[in-house]
Amino acid sequence: MNSSWPCWRSKIALCPVWVIWLVLLALPGCEKEKPPKPPAAADAVKPEPKPAPAQKTAGALSGAWEPAVRTSLEKLIAERGKGGAAYDAAKPPVAVFDFDNTCIRGDIGRAFFDFMVTSGKIQFDEAVFATLPADKRPAVEASWKAVQALPADKRADSRELRSLRKQMHQIYWSLCSGTESDKCFPWQVRFYAGHTPAEIEKMGAEVMDAELKRKMGSEPIRIDDQDASPAITSTGIRIHEEIKELMERLAGAGFDLWIVSAGPQWVVKGAAHHFPVPPEHVIGMRTRLVDGKLSAEMEPPATFRQGKVEAIEKHIQRKPVLCAGDSWSDAEMLDHAEHALLVDRGYLDLKKRAREKGWWVQPTFPVD
Repeated sequence: MNSSWPCWRSKIALCPVWVIWLVLLALPGCEKEKPPKPPAAADAVKPEPKPAPAQKTAGALSGAWEPAVRTSLEKLIAERGKGGAAYDAAKPPVAVFDFDNTCIRGDIGRAFFDFMVTSGKIQFDEAVFATLPADKRPAVEASWKAVQALPADKRADSRELRSLRKQMHQIYWSLCSGTESDKCFPWQVRFYAGHTPAEIEKMGAEVMDAELKRKMGSEPIRIDDQDASPAITSTGIRIHEEIKELMERLAGAGFDLWIVSAGPQWVVKGAAHHFPVPPEHVIGMRTRLVDGKLSAEMEPPATFRQGKVEAIEKHIQRKPVLCAGDSWSDAEMLDHAEHALLVDRGYLDLKKRAREKGWWVQPTFPVD
């Protein structure tokens, strides 16, 4: 109690209660305890909290997937991958992908072919010339010799090189678009004879990276400005990010990933460094090695149509749980798998087959 309290005791009894109260408040040491802050009014409007960033559902695949296809793929990963009842680490499930227009939009084989022609890296000799259609061989040989006759620094974009480039692309398209399209893919790889696999792989990676920066479109190949019937080649390549993510999810779930392509094996191997597929798991068209260099002699199987199945049986030796492709070149491979994913590019007859076979049909993915 404050020491001044006795001096006030006799006077307090004579004062009204309210006076006594005021006096007590004024005394040192009799300060009123500060009340707690009043609670917020019951009807006060609180600001809405900002929503938390959307979280991906475990296993969800992003991008432009058809809902039913996405659901089927996620179910497959959950059931057949790590943690699933059917998963066997000693024999992991196999997933096989075509490359051109499945993993990517575009054709790395065609882009590489054009690079080899325009950069003068095809080592033409008797064996390579013999791979050309007989009726086209003399003109191509004459054009090539005309290019070789120029000084090295005068060859780029010369009339002679444009003529050779046009002829080569015309032959390419005549084989790839004709009734005997199975000749197209084996034919192309023979032009890389004389190079080592490592050289082709390195150049394949460089061409891939360059094409990713090019505008998607087409380029007319004319000999000169008066050329009214140019050859046409496409330009640009884009990665199907949805397929890349699918591969990553499969790899993370313990699937054994492979690429089986109708394109040149060493070219595709170089280009596939953008995807989570081991380099030794890339299979494609290849020629026999002679003294460590590619020859012009094909090494079977030719990875086209039924040849893709033969390549799977030879190199993988397990039936795929999943195969993905986009064209008739992949049809037998898709039939061979437990589950098939068709990247639909508008082939009505192939889409009809897919529906009949129960394949998952995914419209081709949008790219920039």
